[in-house]
Amino acid sequence: MSQPPRPWLRVPPWVGSRLAWAIAAGVAVVVALSVWVSALSAPVERVGKPTGSVSRPPAVATSATPTASESTSATSTTATSSPTSSATSRGMAASGKFDTSTISVPAVGSEGTQRRYVVAVETSSDLSANAVARKVAATLNDPRSWTGGGRVRFSLVADPKRADFTVYLSAPATAASQCGKDTDWTCSSGTRLVINAVGWQTPPATYAGATADFQRYLVNHAAGLLLGEPLATCPKSGGPAPVMADQGRDLKGCTANPWPHS
Repeated sequence: MSQPPRPWLRVPPWVGSRLAWAIAAGVAVVVALSVWVSALSAPVERVGKPTGSVSRPPAVATSATPTASESTSATSTTATSSPTSSATSRGMAASGKFDTSTISVPAVGSEGTQRRYVVAVETSSDLSANAVARKVAATLNDPRSWTGGGRVRFSLVADPKRADFTVYLSAPATAASQCGKDTDWTCSSGTRLVINAVGWQTPPATYAGATADFQRYLVNHAAGLLLGEPLATCPKSGGPAPVMADQGRDLKGCTANPWPHS
């Protein structure tokens, strides 16, 4: 038979209510601790694209130092497309290289001291050394030239080793170097007789386009310098200018004259 409940085992109503609240609070604390621990151990997720996918900024353009071959090419181009200032101003580049005549023309007559010569033409002038040499020989052998005075005669020789002097037809920059100064027409220095190649091709206004006569003047004027003839000026207005006058600039009232003996 069942026994009646004992009075000391009875739980008051207020005790059950408080116990329930305590259990609920404990459960809430355990849950909160679990969430906190889970948050600490989980990896952090960042909002946005990862750093690796960000595009790099455009590179800044820089001027690279050219290689040796590039520098050489630029120099040669600039060089091929651009010559010395003196030659440029006179319309002819200076190659510094010469072709020497290979023909011979004997002197006229037998009077006077024989002077042998060769002709050297700068390659950048685009003129034939032998063609120029024939014109020089025709001028110096003319009786109106210095040979007409009977003191000297000239022989064009094929061998430079036999020559007493050389007639150079040079670009302006080369002529300036050979003469020691800029020269529009001619100069004489030792065994070198120099004629400006631009003047040879283009006569000044004083010769009114008479290219052949101005070439004869240049040859005779230069030969006069070689022979020690003094410079001269126009002695009388209307008369022929002395061949040793500067007929390329101002005739001073005289008329053009390419010959020392007329």
